[in-house]
Amino acid sequence: MSRAVFRSMGCEVVVDGASSAGLAETRALFERYDAAFSRFRPGSELVRLNTAGGGAMSPLFREVLETALWASGQTDGLVDPAVGAAVVAAGYDRDFALGLDSDEPAGTAAARGSLWRLGPVLRLAPGVQLDLNGVVKALAVDRAAELLDGDGLVSAGGDLATRGAVDVALSGGDAVRVNGGLATSGTTRRRWSRAGEPQHHLIDPRTGRPSGTPWSEVTVCGATCLAADVAAKAALLLGSDGPAWLERRGLPGRFVGAEIVTTAAWAGALQAASCI
Repeated sequence: MSRAVFRSMGCEVVVDGASSAGLAETRALFERYDAAFSRFRPGSELVRLNTAGGGAMSPLFREVLETALWASGQTDGLVDPAVGAAVVAAGYDRDFALGLDSDEPAGTAAARGSLWRLGPVLRLAPGVQLDLNGVVKALAVDRAAELLDGDGLVSAGGDLATRGAVDVALSGGDAVRVNGGLATSGTTRRRWSRAGEPQHHLIDPRTGRPSGTPWSEVTVCGATCLAADVAAKAALLLGSDGPAWLERRGLPGRFVGAEIVTTAAWAGALQAASCI
């Protein structure tokens, strides 16, 4: 068993605790998810369905879409899979590595989209495009962690799933103990400019525009990476109401803005890490 690093889904993936066979399965898993859900691979299932306005879904696509709809229900529609057109309108219309800055102003899109499903067949309302990035990377991380042979971790772009307790270093010299999942949602990494106006990829479905949240990043610990990721996105989009939203759910959370704000449960996770 050893640590391995590779790239997939536009980010660095770190695997610690997998056998050679498990690592091969993990690479294949990430490739399968990227091939199905990438917005920038012309042959992906997501691109096909968005272009055609729907169609027959593979079992994997249907499962991930159902998860995205669950996330939407858990967050009162804040983590919404039907914001693809708004992401494109903001200027995220190609791979981030190609550069997104432009003198052209950002476009507009409907604040909320809708979709229809009929069994395994998807029907999208006119103008609606799906973006399943709200759940797909975290799902892949959780599934990859199930392939570990013992204690270890899988991390992709900062989203993390563990088997056993792992202490994760944070900016400022702190560390938090994670036994399940950890995710950070932020507006500083995927950021660009349109006609001099800053843009980012976290769309507020209530406005159809990049969120005006006061938080540059929100980190949450959860039972799984998926649970942490959905909660982090929702808490960030809720702005000043985010800390109270996490408090009501008893989730450890850390908000970075003009000042750092943490929930009561976050203090316990910090203390656990400092006591090793």
